[in-house]
Amino acid sequence: MKRKLIAKIAFVFLLVSTVFVGSTQAVSPSNIQMIARVTGPASPGETLPNPNQTHTRWDIGGTDLGIIWDKGGGEYFIAFGDTNNAAGQWNRSNVLAVSSDTNLEDGLTFSRMIESHPGFAKEILYSKKINNDEMTVIPTAGVTVGNRHYIHYMSVNHWGAAGRWYTNYSGIAYSDDNGQNWIKHPTARWHNNKTAWDNKFQMAAFVKKDGFVYMYGTPNGRFGNIHLARVPEQQLLNIGAYRYWNGNGWVADQTAAQPVAIGVAGEMSVAYNTHFNRFIMTYLNEDRRSIVMRDAPTPVGPWSGEKILVPGNLTGLGQYNAFMHPLSNNSSTLYFIMSTWHPDYNTRLLKVDLNDDQISDNIISAPGFETQGDTPIMAPWYIQGSGGIDRDLGNARTGNNNGFVYNDTGWNAIKQKVAVQPYTNYTLKGWVRSSDNNTEGYFGVRVPDGGPVIKENKYGTLSDYTEQVVTFNSGPNAIVEIYNGVWADGETWSQLDDVSLVRESNLVGHSSFEEQDTLTLTAPWYSNGYAGVDRNLGYAYTGENNGFARYDSGWNAIKQEVFVEPNQNYTLSAWIKTSANNTDGYFGARLLNNGPILKETQFSSLGEYTKLNVTFNSGNNHSVELFAGMWANGDTWIQVDDVSVVKN
Repeated sequence: MKRKLIAKIAFVFLLVSTVFVGSTQAVSPSNIQMIARVTGPASPGETLPNPNQTHTRWDIGGTDLGIIWDKGGGEYFIAFGDTNNAAGQWNRSNVLAVSSDTNLEDGLTFSRMIESHPGFAKEILYSKKINNDEMTVIPTAGVTVGNRHYIHYMSVNHWGAAGRWYTNYSGIAYSDDNGQNWIKHPTARWHNNKTAWDNKFQMAAFVKKDGFVYMYGTPNGRFGNIHLARVPEQQLLNIGAYRYWNGNGWVADQTAAQPVAIGVAGEMSVAYNTHFNRFIMTYLNEDRRSIVMRDAPTPVGPWSGEKILVPGNLTGLGQYNAFMHPLSNNSSTLYFIMSTWHPDYNTRLLKVDLNDDQISDNIISAPGFETQGDTPIMAPWYIQGSGGIDRDLGNARTGNNNGFVYNDTGWNAIKQKVAVQPYTNYTLKGWVRSSDNNTEGYFGVRVPDGGPVIKENKYGTLSDYTEQVVTFNSGPNAIVEIYNGVWADGETWSQLDDVSLVRESNLVGHSSFEEQDTLTLTAPWYSNGYAGVDRNLGYAYTGENNGFARYDSGWNAIKQEVFVEPNQNYTLSAWIKTSANNTDGYFGARLLNNGPILKETQFSSLGEYTKLNVTFNSGNNHSVELFAGMWANGDTWIQVDDVSVVKN
């Protein structure tokens, strides 16, 4: 991307990890290697293979990105961004390569490039190239459905400071002639607010899964959070068919989208890895000056904390993306294209090993402070008042590093923002040690940026590291801030290490209906036939509210889509009460859109709330639909409360 400079970064690849006791479902990268140059001429003294020689074959001296997707027929598309000719002149906003290479150990070879004439790679998406109007049009994601190919792109209004740029809109272009010509669809667009520049879907990553295309989005630039939308794969060009994840369910209003992961995030790539049964996400965290990786069991999360994929410090290549090759998606080896700014503006192919780790479902980034580089910004941790990182001082509980705060007056805290699921229970843990004169230390969670405290522990003198445990409900919040701090009175300090934040095991959102604030079911709950919410009517099993279905004929049910891991056993349970004339009630799990039933139990008249349990296997699915309903015959009703789905 032209002029998107970041601080120079050392090309020193280090294996760094923090281990927590838990399951071995998560993955971490190690043993990173550069394989070959992908574009441009070799730099002086460079010994990397350069199979494509793009400067002589297609007049490409410099370019970036390299977004790869499976186009079908044994071929892959690779979309690049702003492109210089062999003479160093910026003359194309984007170009597109095709590859059928399946042996990446010796480099990534192009079969051809889309050309406007022989020997010249074509600009596939036109841009005006006028500053403060449309400076460039850059691809950010690609996907193929059937014989139609799609590119998500952004229309850049102008470049700002390093890592910041401003977009007019993002949109989807499509090709029906094998990539030779592309049409920007006139309405498949996400228009930006040109005052706040804050639309959440200006850059994207696509994942095609289970009949949907999932679109992960960030705002323009590199400093936003990561949001999620999805659309049935045959309706990619229908902007009205997109639904946005609001933390618990899918809604039509894109402004209601809540983060699935906290940025600082730029140039993102997301894929599903069948070897590990994990979704993998990569992006540049400019505050950390590193390319990072997250992983998750489902497309909505919970996403792990950041793990360093490509580390950096103050000198080197200036790397800024890691676009994963689909050939990695059933493997423990992850191949990706990385862009660099130094010594030249171009792309290279790298690989890392992916390994089982024991971080499991901890969603804290740098939980033991071991991956904290000595940078001006301590991201993903931030300091209020005075504090920092003890590096190799022997103060850590485990490993070499720990966080600390230290001052003689005022509030001093070390903190981190985390994306959470609203109205969900979490357990926060951390190990804390403090000075002898400390009387007002606090470890807890709050609404970010000085908002109300959700839950905290107060502590005084802790001469040895002592575990702090805080259980809390996230309430309406999709982002919380965890912290450890002291009110200093004289020279006061507190040290923090080995922090974890884990979501409860129940996967059902709004499980007790207390958060449903209307009589009509709202996301994540929805209905078949006639159903709704009893609010403050005294019908609930616990709390004030419960769900119900009621009618005199037909099928009537309450339902919710729940995200699960494939081929795992789950237990679904709920408390249900019915009218005396109910004879044909059903409680169970099935696939979406009235798909096959995975498992259900039939029930008849239940005069009192009765707990029903159903054990099912998720099969090869990432989401299932739980339901409780009845075939009505006369005025028939059921009431439902305290629903749960828990992995066995």
